[in-house]
Amino acid sequence: MSKNWIDKSWRDVLSENLDDAIAFFIPAIVADRDYSKKPELLSNEQAAIGSDSNKGARYADLAVSIPLKTGVDQRLLLHVEQQHAHDQNLPLRMYQLHYRMSDQRQLPVTSLAILTGNRTDELEPISIYTDECYGTRILFEYNVYDVNSVTEEELKNDPRIFAVVILAAKKMLEAGGRAQERGKFALELLRLLQGRGYDDKRAESLQRFIGLILQIKKDDIDIRVKEKWEMLSIPIDEAVKEIHVRVATEQGMERGMERGMERGMEKGMEKGMGEKALQIAHSMLDDGFSPEAIQKYTGLDKENILALR
Repeated sequence: MSKNWIDKSWRDVLSENLDDAIAFFIPAIVADRDYSKKPELLSNEQAAIGSDSNKGARYADLAVSIPLKTGVDQRLLLHVEQQHAHDQNLPLRMYQLHYRMSDQRQLPVTSLAILTGNRTDELEPISIYTDECYGTRILFEYNVYDVNSVTEEELKNDPRIFAVVILAAKKMLEAGGRAQERGKFALELLRLLQGRGYDDKRAESLQRFIGLILQIKKDDIDIRVKEKWEMLSIPIDEAVKEIHVRVATEQGMERGMERGMERGMEKGMEKGMGEKALQIAHSMLDDGFSPEAIQKYTGLDKENILALR
């Protein structure tokens, strides 16, 4: 299956939040950065360094010009790669990409590989390329950020927006092809995003990235959620509410079906859904939902809901 949607997700979130990406992945640049000017995507250089993906990997390359206080722009190569194994060919690719980019304008270049795939071994990603031939020796070292090198707890405690981006990438790997897991993780990430207080532009960019990377627009996700993600014109907590109810209801149906197999499908489903409706109501009360909203999504009588208090 093509992974072009992964490439596009990364290109979009990086290009829409360049300064945030630079500060997150290469913080040493921050002190030298001229913030009176904006970083610029270099489309010509980007086309020149573009590479074809080989089997088992996906690339998303961005060339960026970063204004410095010295008055000389620094070129930054952001190379995002979906690795599913420890790739011995990455160092050579990074060297080739770096050379192509530096050869364009004869300016200094900083190269960064962001590795977002599963790691199948305990080896650290290679960040050095060497080559030697009869006295001629090349030594090239580049920056590496591996999503496997940071814990979920660290990312949740990091207020920078790319901590949410990396967390979403990790959740994508954890969920795999399980639609319900993707919905649950999307709920977690939206709640985290809601509490961060980012401006609207950043919040919408991250919301789009989460939706793309977790494939939240798949047909097996509630159509109402899909529409809300696509519109991007509602408060984030409304999308959270939809996914919350969807996941909780599906879980209740699954438990009801299991009981129905033991004691008769119809009776088990009825009891399972009734018990789950009460559990959902409890959870929604704890989350601050009104009795009217709880009645709408659970079908319980308002009197029963008020009695739960």
